[in-house]
Amino acid sequence: MRSYLPFLTWFLFLAAAGEEFLQPHWEGALVVFAALALVPTGLQLLGLPQGILYWSVAAGFGVSYLAFPNPFAPLLAIPYLLLATWLAVQTFADLLITSKFDVQEWVRIGALAYWTTGAVWAFCFLARIRPLGFDPVITGLTAAHFHVAGFVLSVIVYCLIFNQPAATNKALGWAALGGMPFVAAGITLTKLGHSPAFETLAALAFVAFAFIIVWQQVRLVRDPAYSRHVRLFWLGGTLCLLAGSVLAALYAVRFSWPIEWITIPNLKIWHGTLNAAGFGWLSLQGWQFLRSARPFS
Repeated sequence: MRSYLPFLTWFLFLAAAGEEFLQPHWEGALVVFAALALVPTGLQLLGLPQGILYWSVAAGFGVSYLAFPNPFAPLLAIPYLLLATWLAVQTFADLLITSKFDVQEWVRIGALAYWTTGAVWAFCFLARIRPLGFDPVITGLTAAHFHVAGFVLSVIVYCLIFNQPAATNKALGWAALGGMPFVAAGITLTKLGHSPAFETLAALAFVAFAFIIVWQQVRLVRDPAYSRHVRLFWLGGTLCLLAGSVLAALYAVRFSWPIEWITIPNLKIWHGTLNAAGFGWLSLQGWQFLRSARPFS
């Protein structure tokens, strides 16, 4: 039951936010979902459980979205941003001290850096700051992407490497570190007036990265060495990631082959929810159940 409490809390958030907020800002609801249901599990899998401190700042973060667009809303999000920043800096400092420079540890740092970046973009959304002139929807979506496509995917790759430190999983680790910056650079170049070809290339490369993760999790789902319970979670998460990645690929090629339905308002609901509440939550739950029997360190 404890695993489902964040979901129940999120439903209360949705009810409190109401249609007036959710219709234009569904991406904000996904960021709150990530803060409540994805980040705490991800931190446990990374060996960084935070307990009551995390839940205190996450509660304030959720309230900040309920308070939007009140001017004090971003102030409530500052503790969340500071905690993410502190954990990223502290973990990087520990890495320098221990000099354990293997790909698994770099992915761990990368996951925390993505979380911190997502918290920065969430703060920008709440404060109505528009980096590089991006509109509020893109600012809010960027916060969601760094929480899910950045933090969650990196945590999954970290778990894959820990579980099976094979060459493919280690290659996924390096891809996790470069994927989000590559996509962000492509989107930024398009925004600055350059050809969208680089954005399309970056997005399709990231989709290919996601497909490889799909394949690696399918291999685990088919392995009877893991419990049926864990494999069912992985299967559900993998199917959601596959569907979300197909939608992402269709959006990536919109400049050459536009599809009327493939728009940001539609994708932030379907693609975003599939990735966050589907792939993110289900996959992390599977790894968390496995972790209870085989601790990560």
